[in-house]
Amino acid sequence: MDSAEVSRPVRRRPAHRVPAEFRFRADGFRYAPVGVKRDPDPYLCDVAVVGAGPAGSSAALTLARAGLRVALVDRAVFPRPKTCGGGLLFRTVAWLDLDLGGVVETQCFEAKLRHHRPDLVYSTRRDAPIVSMVMRDRFDAFLLDAATRAGAKLFQGVTVKAVRVEVDGVTVQTTEGDFAASYVIAADGVTSIVARTAGFPDLRNVVPAVEAEISVQPERLQRFAAAARFDFGLVPWGYGWVFPKRDHLSVGVLTTRHGNCNLNEEYRRYLSAVGLEHPLKETKRGYMIPLRPRDDLFAFPRCLLVGDAAGLVDPITAEGISAAVRSGQLAASAIVEAQGVPDAVMAGYRTSLEREFLRDLRAARWLARALYGFPTLRGWMLRRHGQRLSEFVTDVVMGTAHYRDAVLSPGNYLKLLGGRTAPTEPVARPQRPAGADNL
Repeated sequence: MDSAEVSRPVRRRPAHRVPAEFRFRADGFRYAPVGVKRDPDPYLCDVAVVGAGPAGSSAALTLARAGLRVALVDRAVFPRPKTCGGGLLFRTVAWLDLDLGGVVETQCFEAKLRHHRPDLVYSTRRDAPIVSMVMRDRFDAFLLDAATRAGAKLFQGVTVKAVRVEVDGVTVQTTEGDFAASYVIAADGVTSIVARTAGFPDLRNVVPAVEAEISVQPERLQRFAAAARFDFGLVPWGYGWVFPKRDHLSVGVLTTRHGNCNLNEEYRRYLSAVGLEHPLKETKRGYMIPLRPRDDLFAFPRCLLVGDAAGLVDPITAEGISAAVRSGQLAASAIVEAQGVPDAVMAGYRTSLEREFLRDLRAARWLARALYGFPTLRGWMLRRHGQRLSEFVTDVVMGTAHYRDAVLSPGNYLKLLGGRTAPTEPVARPQRPAGADNL
């Protein structure tokens, strides 16, 4: 994609005019006048998707394939750098159902969980890649290209200023003019301007992370090449990770509590602890991760939140690409299947999220509290049941198990109180992600 070719809205006169201007408020489906000047010639579309990352591009791809007119708006010009570990879970690859061979850097058939203090190591292996590693600039551009080839119209380098929900549609105000749509999908990330101006309350728990792409000596690169690595017990209330890429490593740390540690210092300590101090080259950035959803508020009439904007991130692994991709698909499918009925769109999207994500995320929060909030309990759990827990989380990642299976099953609590389970050899299990047949 040529970064010099920046699309701008094409002026089209609307077939009808809304007699007044309205704003949607958070206290219910109410309209209130606002004194903002209207654009007399907005760009008309069926759905405006704000944000062209994995969530937005997945939504736009689904909508365009269904024959809807889609405007995909992003302030960046693609390809653009994106801070992220860049791990695609097996279930994410299955949901996308695209040939990703051109953007996958490496595939990890093994995952290693290490717990320090005491030093414990647990490995899991599957016969399909547990995690496929990508660089986000290339991966996001690939998904965006798939959406535009399907018919979505891209407007890059365009910044959204506000969203107005009106009587019979929604207006997206941007630096290049207005977009008039029947629906808007907010895929604009953790700081979503769409969610904020549309009136969605924000009860997410947003936590900091630091991630770096580092170049190291060949022998160091080879030492980390085979597996995705996760380290507990080194970063207060969080963990560190090392992901192998084609010619370098992605290394990062996160904490689940604010103001309790200096993450830049913890990142340096982590590099030293795993033997990666003094890299040959380093590109380091900080970013925020929403570890808690918006308390079931993911849709207002004509406005749907997806991905980080909705807070759909795994609270145990802090992985968000899979939920971004899938929630984008679910939001788009809700619009297509409801055939233009706003209440049916909201109900359909919420039902889909509840079925595929929300029950699991609520259960995962209980496990996350044990892992991150109580270090002594975490150490006890991993000493006695580290291999079993590692296998279970791997099954969740593969899409063959759910967090709620562990939290809601009384038998699992009895197992925790039972004897210690010895580490087992990595096992290969059949893979079929939950929900793969619902695409």
